[in-house]
Amino acid sequence: MLASAVGALDAAGLLDGAPGGRGGLPDTGYLRALWRCLAAAGWIDPTPAWTERGRNALAHRARYVAGHRFLARFDDNAPDSWARPWDAPTGAAFAEALDAHEKWRATADPGAPGTAHLDATLAVPAILTLRGTGRLHRPEGDFARLFRLLGWLDLDGAWTPRGGAALGFADHCGLIGSYLPMLSRLEPLLRGELLVAPGEGEWHCQRRINVEASAAAHRRYFADADPVIEEVFRRRSRPVFVADMGCGDGSWLAHLHGLLGDGVRYVGVDVSPVALDRARAVLRAAGVSDPLLLLGDVTDPDALAGMLARHGLAIEDGLHIRSFIDHDRTYVGGDPGGGAPGWSSGAYVSPAGAPLSPAQVESDLVAHLRRWAPHVREHGLVVLEAHGVAPRLAARNPGALHSVALDTYHALSHQYLVEHSAFLHCCRLAGLEPVGHLERRYPSDRPFVAVSLNHLVPARPFPRHAPGERRDTWRPAPGTDLTDGRGLHDLLFTGGDLARPRGWCAGATGIVVRHVLEAVEARVGRVGPGEAVRVLDYGAGTGLASIELVKACAERDVAGRLAERGASFELHLVDIPGSWFAQGYALLRDLSWTRFHALRGADGRFRPLLDVTGGLRMDAVLANMVFHLLDGKAMRKAAPSIAGVLRPGGVLAFSAPDLAAPTGSSLLFHDANRLMRRYWLAALDGARTGGLAPVLREAAASAREVSRSSAQRRADRRILPTPRHIDAVAAELAPYFSGTAERRTYEILAEECLMTALVPANQQEFLAEIPDRDLREGVIRHLLLDRVLPELMDGPAGTARGLNLEWKLGRFTRTARSTPTGE
Repeated sequence: MLASAVGALDAAGLLDGAPGGRGGLPDTGYLRALWRCLAAAGWIDPTPAWTERGRNALAHRARYVAGHRFLARFDDNAPDSWARPWDAPTGAAFAEALDAHEKWRATADPGAPGTAHLDATLAVPAILTLRGTGRLHRPEGDFARLFRLLGWLDLDGAWTPRGGAALGFADHCGLIGSYLPMLSRLEPLLRGELLVAPGEGEWHCQRRINVEASAAAHRRYFADADPVIEEVFRRRSRPVFVADMGCGDGSWLAHLHGLLGDGVRYVGVDVSPVALDRARAVLRAAGVSDPLLLLGDVTDPDALAGMLARHGLAIEDGLHIRSFIDHDRTYVGGDPGGGAPGWSSGAYVSPAGAPLSPAQVESDLVAHLRRWAPHVREHGLVVLEAHGVAPRLAARNPGALHSVALDTYHALSHQYLVEHSAFLHCCRLAGLEPVGHLERRYPSDRPFVAVSLNHLVPARPFPRHAPGERRDTWRPAPGTDLTDGRGLHDLLFTGGDLARPRGWCAGATGIVVRHVLEAVEARVGRVGPGEAVRVLDYGAGTGLASIELVKACAERDVAGRLAERGASFELHLVDIPGSWFAQGYALLRDLSWTRFHALRGADGRFRPLLDVTGGLRMDAVLANMVFHLLDGKAMRKAAPSIAGVLRPGGVLAFSAPDLAAPTGSSLLFHDANRLMRRYWLAALDGARTGGLAPVLREAAASAREVSRSSAQRRADRRILPTPRHIDAVAAELAPYFSGTAERRTYEILAEECLMTALVPANQQEFLAEIPDRDLREGVIRHLLLDRVLPELMDGPAGTARGLNLEWKLGRFTRTARSTPTGE
């Protein structure tokens, strides 16, 4: 991709000046895509100016141009174009290019990125033609000479470990290789003499190898989607059919046939007849009887509804799945005032070749999803989707992602990748919500998301029951001030809407919920009449985890299934009385499953959980965003108390966003707040030296006449000054539990970091020196927005719109070998 971009920009005379220019060329989306490609490679900074990495790469401009010239020979998109041996001129050109590359490589740094780029200009066409002609495992002549040069073959012609890795990746080379017909014509695209026209009669893509390469690249995700599919088919109202829109070669449907068998109809839909022909063969080989294969476009679900109806199927009776197809829709346009945030950083090309803004593309995505929403109200959409990655993140993580190529050839071919946070926001604007406990992100621990898996369902009202007799042992006093609780609730749910948990906490909470659901399901089939399945939410706060668990149990009809057995479901919420817990009570008191209990007794002392529940033992305990708040002494008391309320074999699932140690590319939840306090203390110490921002001068002058140590104690109680380590927490659980903890990361947006600090109780305790709330909030806004967040977002844990937040997640089982004691 980089060789093609350099070759095209060199031919246009654009590489000798400042980057980003047009040099008399029309302002097309194609040109913007190529400049963005070089920025994603780290060759261009935001100024824009050439970086040192870019200058070093362009020192070998002639070699990149030569690579582009050779790649441009592969401009044929005929179905058999890679199944034919090269003609004599191409073979001669390959030999000549290999001679030149050998000479250049003799003095080049073998570990430099440019070496790999230029190796690929010869390796990719070689791999594809050898693969297509059945000679990949026994290369001869110049092919063998190239592979020896790359260290893939030894002198005896045997494959080395590196060569074996290359063989394992051979199918994937068809992703970029399938777009060589387009890359060979970049110059006329830049001049405005040619347009990419996806669909029937397309010239820009060799569709056969694209379908094959896509199947190879996507297959790894299909097994991860199995729990999502099983979840849908576990419900009483089962789908009549599964429809894969953009089915490609049918690999996912064939995989699902192995999972679901013959009890469901399999429908494949694709815009490409070539893909459908291949799918027919793949499904026949997989033993799928009577698959329905239809020519259709993801952009037009109404047309699909009509086609399905002609085959006796109602579109809403099916489970609709798709892998990496929503970005490959026809651009239609959407409501520019519809609230699309324009968060994405992609280069986008309209059907006429003009640039499109991120807001235009996201508005189109919202409109696209809204067209689908009425048709999937029964079973939802299972969506695997690729996402764009901001150039500064791609440049910061070279070799860890494929966005430099993927984002570029998608943009050039009129496809519309948006970034992960923007995608989820657009889904919600369209009335579709991700099911939190089923979500997957790839990778799971980096400051970017390249691929996501979601089950999107129409937003539904929070489940309620006819109010019955409450069986709480605690309820808030009349007139309890909920201001603080509402502040926390708005940090956890967008606009306070129970259907819309914020992304920074939804993913980790979803994993906790999934672990608890597994424990609940394991009990549902074994309980007898008069028994109850019980879950305890330890440190429930405003009820985030309980709310998400209630939604998941309602989808599975847990209470109804138990009632048929004469059994019941109970959800016990436990916390320290206060505004947060009172807010949780206000949100969940109308749900008949819930029971509220105070963790502290009338004497102010903490009570053992078994006393709190009146001797009732639990099947599962969840502790969502709790353990990072407990110091060592408190955790040593909490562990036996939790174990004591769990039956042997019961499950403890927890999440904690502020347990050490984070990696170099992530931060802990309160790291921004800790840095903010350090800046505030420095301002207090330097108040007489001048040079402070006005709001800091005023706050320092009005600081309470309290001892520094007293205010610091309040701050340290709110946020542990030194976060505890996950290993210490696991050691404190070890006498009573067996299990493991894992780490995942999720993006917290900059505005959510600010909301965290502004939660009333947080700010009042953490900056206790400032008595006036308005002034205190002014200090928080100044320090976070002007100092802390820019500093952290510019570091390795910075994301496109916030910070990469690290969570520790654990699933532990109560052992029978010890008897817990203590509180």
